[in-house]
Amino acid sequence: MNEYLTREIWKMRKNISTEPGTPTVSLVKIENKTYQLLFMSCGCENACTFCSYGFDYHLTLEMVKPELEKLKLEEFDIVELELEANGSFLSEREIPYDLFLEVLYYVSHRNIPIITIETHYNTITEKKIQDIRRILGEEQEIHFELGFESANEDVRAIYNKDIDLNQYLEVTKLCERYGIGLEINVLLGAPFLTRKEQIQDCLDSLKFIYEEMPKGTHAILFPINIKNNTMLKHWQDIGIYDQISSWEFVELLHEIPEKYLDSFTIAWWGTRENAFTKGIIQHPKTCNKCRNRLMNFYVNFYCNWNPSYRKAILDEIWATRCDCDK
Repeated sequence: MNEYLTREIWKMRKNISTEPGTPTVSLVKIENKTYQLLFMSCGCENACTFCSYGFDYHLTLEMVKPELEKLKLEEFDIVELELEANGSFLSEREIPYDLFLEVLYYVSHRNIPIITIETHYNTITEKKIQDIRRILGEEQEIHFELGFESANEDVRAIYNKDIDLNQYLEVTKLCERYGIGLEINVLLGAPFLTRKEQIQDCLDSLKFIYEEMPKGTHAILFPINIKNNTMLKHWQDIGIYDQISSWEFVELLHEIPEKYLDSFTIAWWGTRENAFTKGIIQHPKTCNKCRNRLMNFYVNFYCNWNPSYRKAILDEIWATRCDCDK
């Protein structure tokens, strides 16, 4: 990571505070039947330019367990449950190991079809995977969601994203050996690139994921959301970066080859907030005339993986895009 960027980002994170009474863990509905079990951890040890993952809760099993037990998962119709921290769920700095094991026991044997764990690739070890399999069972469908953002080293440097590509690929192979599915995050909107270059970077990253990572790996496409207390927000404040248009995200989706249309999903397109992000995010730009239509489109795209359906709604919305993007 860049020493200057890292130092400045950590300074910004010291300005972050939480509302009194914010729970250490909460259940958040994402869309459809996907939920997050979100833990208010002390924040990510990495320093990406787009992230503000820095909070002041140092979680312990004794602190979290009473709140966790108040959440009645059986009262919700959950198809996919995501285990999330303010950074990496498998980071022992954020989620102590005894708490990690307790959470696994808590969510196990509840007939939840998919359990997804979001974490940094360097927090994954064979021992942790073995514990996950031992507690959740060999038949449980398990995914890891991993930050990647871009296959281009220069773009990752803009994000201050520290990745050893060979080690990353070795981790994906380890996951494959234990039957762990992979969801790889790709980010649209890299600073200092043109719109065309930003879109091409995502297309190149998708190609890398599908050609170099285990068969069946899925991508998650994110348009950049500008958060307070981030380097992106600072760059916006001094006039060298601005929020992307939501139509750029649509353009990216429209350019993805049809053979990949059932191999990725989307996230953070403009309606999502949780207890820790409310009021601090700028979503991709829309105008009042097109916002509702775009938000409905994204939900339809997210909820239906059929490639023919996705292509049809992409063709329709791109052909009728709003004047605010012309």
